[in-house]
Amino acid sequence: MPTTQVGAHIAYYDEYGRGHPLLLISGLGGTRFGWWKQVEPLSRAYHVINMDNRDAGDSAPGAGMYTIADMAADSAGVIRNLNLGLTHVMGISMGGFISLELAIRYPELVDKLTLVATSAGGPTHVNAAPEILALLARNDSEDVETRVRRTFSQIAGPGYMDAHPADLADIVRHAQLKPMSLESYQRQIGAVISHNVSDRLSRITAPTLVVHGDADPLVPYANGQYLAAHIAGARLLTYPGVGHLPPIEATERFNRDVAEFLG
Repeated sequence: MPTTQVGAHIAYYDEYGRGHPLLLISGLGGTRFGWWKQVEPLSRAYHVINMDNRDAGDSAPGAGMYTIADMAADSAGVIRNLNLGLTHVMGISMGGFISLELAIRYPELVDKLTLVATSAGGPTHVNAAPEILALLARNDSEDVETRVRRTFSQIAGPGYMDAHPADLADIVRHAQLKPMSLESYQRQIGAVISHNVSDRLSRITAPTLVVHGDADPLVPYANGQYLAAHIAGARLLTYPGVGHLPPIEATERFNRDVAEFLG
């Protein structure tokens, strides 16, 4: 299994393709399998490194609570240990939180930055409706399939999962392959809650693409607008009718837009 030691943490990653390196960073409670619609097409032109965050997939569990900055250090360690040099970075949701910290703290490692359905956090963050935030609560009395079907049906764009049952079945299957313990999930939630780069966005020097669905119920569209307005030179791509999962809900456009941006 391809793993690398980053401080006291052991990070797992998969590698595909050749070319300029592209690091993929997944969201809260997710694993590298969440990029299943991107890995093959993007690896035709790029050296894709698809990593698992702390507490997720095949990476080691966290040893106590940690922060988004700690997870960014994990990603930086992967880039350094694999001798990737300047690396394109793409993160979704919590993975976008990590990508923002990575670009701010380790600018020498980040070439181009793609931020998907994410937020600067802190006082500028626009919250989801209470009933959507309640989806993040979790207990072990609910089986994985029931929880995933309920959650993803509501964070996608209106009616998407009903119209695309195969996508929902894949998401369920991926979650069942590497289920996350309640303790691991709570540690990730702890990191998410304290995320705040709202006062440091001006330090990002990497060319940046912001992709956000205007029907995102979990990280509302205004958060993407804020990022694009406060990162110098950033470009915002708005996906009409798309929810929190642009790489899944609008795969063809998303893969094309990312490839065009990375060039």
